[in-house]
Amino acid sequence: MGCCSLSARRAGSAGTGQDEVELLRTGRTRTWSNSEGQSEASLHPKDPAIPAGTGDTEVLWGRTREELATLLITQPISGWEGMDIHSLGEIIWSSLVFLRSYCMEEMCECYIVLSSFHLLILSVDRTKKAFVYEGLLPLAGMRLREIASAISHTFEISGSMIESRLICCQNSADFDMWVQHLQHQIKMANAHCPVSPNNNISFLVPCDEQWKKRELMRHLLCNTILKWEGKPIQHLGRIQYLTTVQVASGCMGDSEERLLILFPEDLLFLSVDKDRTAITYKGKLPRTGIQAKEKSAMLGRLQFEITGSLTEPIVITCSTAEDYEKCLFYLQKPEKILDPLTLQPPPITPKKSRQHQQDISTQ
Repeated sequence: MGCCSLSARRAGSAGTGQDEVELLRTGRTRTWSNSEGQSEASLHPKDPAIPAGTGDTEVLWGRTREELATLLITQPISGWEGMDIHSLGEIIWSSLVFLRSYCMEEMCECYIVLSSFHLLILSVDRTKKAFVYEGLLPLAGMRLREIASAISHTFEISGSMIESRLICCQNSADFDMWVQHLQHQIKMANAHCPVSPNNNISFLVPCDEQWKKRELMRHLLCNTILKWEGKPIQHLGRIQYLTTVQVASGCMGDSEERLLILFPEDLLFLSVDKDRTAITYKGKLPRTGIQAKEKSAMLGRLQFEITGSLTEPIVITCSTAEDYEKCLFYLQKPEKILDPLTLQPPPITPKKSRQHQQDISTQ
């Protein structure tokens, strides 16, 4: 994360000081009742008091925003995934907040960091005085909505690729800074990643060269995937392999072009529209529930078949021998081997026992 937005931090430092330090002393979570639902009128924490006030520039662990920004780029972040943190660029704004997704009962203390095209979410390890990676959300396609409720200084972020989250700031000054900067950066991100013929997808698909594969991996982790379902793509782990294939199954009839992406635990299928301007989610299979078999009967074709209890047979046709070999390498599971115990030599009879048997035989 190269440099920091010093002007932005100075503008908000007056409202983010001792109140944040005091908040750290009061606890790290806010509990919500299960019966409260998801409507704006029901957003009532059991601990409604949110300290507010002004003070010095300390934000966390006695450090200023500038010092925390330096810590982020110089110290390892536990659990970090995806692109290198330095590639995220300038830090626009950051602060300690309470965050809650609609599947959570509690609002948890987090430190969130806004860069040019991403929102980084970190949890706080108080014992080690360190940050723990929780997620990296692309700003392109994100929506922001201010929440008018009993909880002051709260806004919601949502999007086609991310689950909705409530973010509760610690004071009005911090809230204003987040709304201002997030709205501007979302607008900028959408302007730089438009769904139009100028989008770089047209240059990357088909991904028949190594540089295209690398760039397309970065694109998928940073941009909107239409009709996305489930946890964010950044949480699926490191991409092991990516290629363009032809996919045919009983429900599809003729084969169709798909992006095939291999993650450590999942096999992901995406489609690209005919104008090469947008990528759409088409499905995901757990790798533990599928098997890949070569179709040796189809000589001259780089084909293999995916079968499993959760899917009907799917025939995959690769365009190059390298893609074919890499896909099978990652998807095929090693054959079961004999129990190592059966491969051990028979036990050696103790010397004393052998002598006793010889004495019996001579009698």
